[in-house]
Amino acid sequence: MKKMLLLAIIMLCYSCFTKKSDEGNLNQELTEKEIARKTFSDIESLLKIDNGKFWNKQLYGPIILVNPKTRVFFSNENNATKKFKQINSIFSDTLPKHINIANTAINWDNKRWSMVILPLPDDKTSRDNLVIHELFHRVQPEIGFDSLQEQSNGHLDTYTNRILLKLELEALKSALSSKNEIKQHLKNALTFRKIRQNDEQKKEAENSLEINEGLAEFTGIMLSGRDKNEMKIHLINSINQFYTNSTFVRSFAYQTVPVYGYLLSNQKNKWHKDISKNTKLTDYFIESFGIDINSNSSFELIAQENNYNYNEILKVESVREDKRLAKILQLKTKFLEQPTLKLNLEKMKISFDPRNITPLENFGTVYPTMRITDNWGILTVNNGALLASNWENVIVTQPVDIDSEIIIGDGWSLELNESWKIEKVKDKFELKKH
Repeated sequence: MKKMLLLAIIMLCYSCFTKKSDEGNLNQELTEKEIARKTFSDIESLLKIDNGKFWNKQLYGPIILVNPKTRVFFSNENNATKKFKQINSIFSDTLPKHINIANTAINWDNKRWSMVILPLPDDKTSRDNLVIHELFHRVQPEIGFDSLQEQSNGHLDTYTNRILLKLELEALKSALSSKNEIKQHLKNALTFRKIRQNDEQKKEAENSLEINEGLAEFTGIMLSGRDKNEMKIHLINSINQFYTNSTFVRSFAYQTVPVYGYLLSNQKNKWHKDISKNTKLTDYFIESFGIDINSNSSFELIAQENNYNYNEILKVESVREDKRLAKILQLKTKFLEQPTLKLNLEKMKISFDPRNITPLENFGTVYPTMRITDNWGILTVNNGALLASNWENVIVTQPVDIDSEIIIGDGWSLELNESWKIEKVKDKFELKKH
């Protein structure tokens, strides 16, 4: 896949789906405009405390808070052409149709923005955490994390690897709660991790997401104003909430790096400044914590000897695996055997919901919802689409009507640009330029 295509990808950050708290709730009667003004003020005040020291770079900058239904947004700055409507200290306008809405960073109108979807979390700390996470993404290219290419972590949807990830997280929870056995629990966590990353492809794939999203979430957590006790409670609660996700493929890094990072910061406060886009985080954490991993260790024995909920994990994952295998058979029939429409990707931008994706072996990943803009138009999916592993095409079910400007299928619609049409090739449909 070409680098420029990967750089064009916009993905919803998992942090926007974290559980909301009742503490510090926003007044439900506040308008979006008032919420935006308060959020901008809170974040600016909070980041003044850091004053750019965390990454040697001021994080506060252009922010857009956007309503996904109306596309109306509020920003803390005007655009380069000064065309946004000013409302006291903030600005407002409507996001153009060609821009996908996501929790992400975008380049638009000669500025780089952090975009965050409304509504925001009710809890102030969670809200600050989320926005700072996206502010990190805004400055990523300037602090050495440019041109990051995330790889597929489909292996984390399989039985054994999910067990090993859960055991790693259980060991990390124990490390957070322990007073005298922190290092032993860290050793166990990193042992589960090494066993799971039993080849370079898996190690590289996990590392790619942890560098991109893990460091962003670590930044948000560390600068969100929590004290040490609140930090531990948040990290443990976050892991417990994470277990309710239907898949771990796109969200695991929001748990692993923040916990390792927080624990490491207690002995090496500025460890994150050692990290570059080429750092292998597993190796870095093992070395930094001074841990010796026995490559012949039995994860079953370690799990049984410690209170890591091993039997309950096995029970839950066994039931899930049966359902996963049945679902894969259904999806193979839907996208590989029945009539479908294939759209080749040329200059695409994409937003999607990462909470319920399903890796489909070597064929790609099925996303329940997504929005893609490309040279051919705008594709909106609400009932599943198969995105190829190499990101070169996307497949949806066969179209119902191909003669109108808006093509409709089962759970999807395509707003087709001029000079493009759909043609039937044998029992499949393809998008052609004419």
